[in-house]
Amino acid sequence: MVWLVVFPSTGRTAERATMASLRQTRASDATEGLDRALFERASEVLAAFDDSGRLLTCNPAARQQLGLVEPSAAGGLRLTELFAPEPDGVEVAALRALAAGETVRALRRARRDVKRLLDVSLQRVVPGPVWLLAARDVTERFEMVRRLRELVSFDPLTGLPNREHFRDQIDQAIERCRRGGKQLALLFLGVDRFKQVNDSLGYAKGDLLLKQIAERLRSAIRGSDALARAASPVEEADAASSPISRLGGDEFTLLLTDLDHPQDAARVARRVLHALSRSHSIADQELFVGASIGIAVWPEDGVDAEDLLRSADTAMDHAKAHGGNAYEFFNDSMNATSVRRLNLESRLRRAVEREEFSLVYQPLRDARTGRLAAAEALIRWTDGDGEPVGPDEFIPIAEETGLIVEIGSWVLHTACQQMRVWREAGHPSFRLSVNIAVEQLRHLGVAERVDQALFEAALAPSDLELEITETSILDADPRIVAAIGQITALGVGLALDDFGTGYSSLSALQRFPIERLKIDRSFVNGLGSSASDEALASAIVALAKRLGLSVVAEGVETEEQVGLLRELGCDELQGYFFSRPLPPEEFGRLLASEPVGSRTPNT
Repeated sequence: MVWLVVFPSTGRTAERATMASLRQTRASDATEGLDRALFERASEVLAAFDDSGRLLTCNPAARQQLGLVEPSAAGGLRLTELFAPEPDGVEVAALRALAAGETVRALRRARRDVKRLLDVSLQRVVPGPVWLLAARDVTERFEMVRRLRELVSFDPLTGLPNREHFRDQIDQAIERCRRGGKQLALLFLGVDRFKQVNDSLGYAKGDLLLKQIAERLRSAIRGSDALARAASPVEEADAASSPISRLGGDEFTLLLTDLDHPQDAARVARRVLHALSRSHSIADQELFVGASIGIAVWPEDGVDAEDLLRSADTAMDHAKAHGGNAYEFFNDSMNATSVRRLNLESRLRRAVEREEFSLVYQPLRDARTGRLAAAEALIRWTDGDGEPVGPDEFIPIAEETGLIVEIGSWVLHTACQQMRVWREAGHPSFRLSVNIAVEQLRHLGVAERVDQALFEAALAPSDLELEITETSILDADPRIVAAIGQITALGVGLALDDFGTGYSSLSALQRFPIERLKIDRSFVNGLGSSASDEALASAIVALAKRLGLSVVAEGVETEEQVGLLRELGCDELQGYFFSRPLPPEEFGRLLASEPVGSRTPNT
């Protein structure tokens, strides 16, 4: 059967009366014995057809709503010509296949006005080769139902299906693929650096960006063969059939059905990444944001909606952790990593109160004299089971969860107190360098906490230097700008850490009171073996000198690197060639065994 069968809840008084009249009429004069008054006055569309689908007669409502100007114009028209063409259009053969007395109901759009939706009923008049069609305009009712449906099932910002509607979609898609022996892929998309946009430009502009991203997604998947699916006439009237959903925040999903091969999903993911990589214009401001996409395939990566969502989300996190603007297929090793990450987050929340953190200190040497010029405080974590957890593993989790604010405050306070201990032991002064995260700079009162840490340790502001990242000086968040200004107003110096790995601009370096650049170890590693690394290191040093900044090279491990960095003009060197990071007691013994201080003006 090619009609969509539906059963409206409201009655059809005129239709029932007319059908009763028709049933009492002989086939030979079926169209002559109708109750003409009832037939003509009916507000519903009423029309009679013969067995071949030819129109025999119709009432004024039919002529008005179906575009028939006068009775004579109706003659000869077929049933299929009264309604807008549908993907599953009515065939005369289907009419002949109807059993006597069977009623078929469907939603059809009028050919004259495709915006008008009709609830159509078709029934054979018994006895006789006559069919009675009755139709009622349900456009307003359907529109009301559609609006209510949107409130419940659609995201008001982007107009895309929401999380609840998505769950229904994926359950239905899984059932279709199970019956058809096809595969299904779920793409879980997270916008890269979206939190930075919200924090810097405000939520209103963040919402504008999300709307642009939703439209880019629509354009990227429109017409894709991997996304093609049959839609009913009702589905084509709204967004319910969209394979894209917004789960919330900056997270979107794409549902790809009827796949022959998982690599079809990769092709769509590449198209989406390309679409989102172009610049976005938000309130006359140009933004560049990419996306991270995780791909889960049914049934390998999950047998139901929850399993697939979890697998795709895990793969997305993996793509984001590796730099973003990429897609990753889920695999079992990712699941193990995800479980460990969740476990680490739980343990991390208790680590401060359980005093599982400690600090080590790595010397910074004067490049000319070799004397100790400063020390960088570095955090270490040994959990309650005695297992060491590397900073590269737990610091990103601390930043994502906001725990870095509490942990960073502990590092600052503990390092300053240790400096006080060395001073009271009679060791000479040197510069103490402490890392501070972007989230700490956004947090209200960070300058007051720095001032308090100095006061409680009886240190001068010049004894402390805070290392910030390139992201900090590029972020337009007024809170960060204000915090940096307040910190430098105290007299505390700033160093730019890992320089060369981000997107620093000359204007940003000039705008903020940076005193020192630290060349990232990735450039230092290639010195002596890579001409390009040497050229880059030379350019960074030259740039810093032109701006009046001191230069520190990190990750120095060989004597050859020391010689080259001295020739380039680096002021200070840091790395395993001189010393590994040392616990406080060992660093104290180092202070007692050698002189401290920068080179003299004559060296």
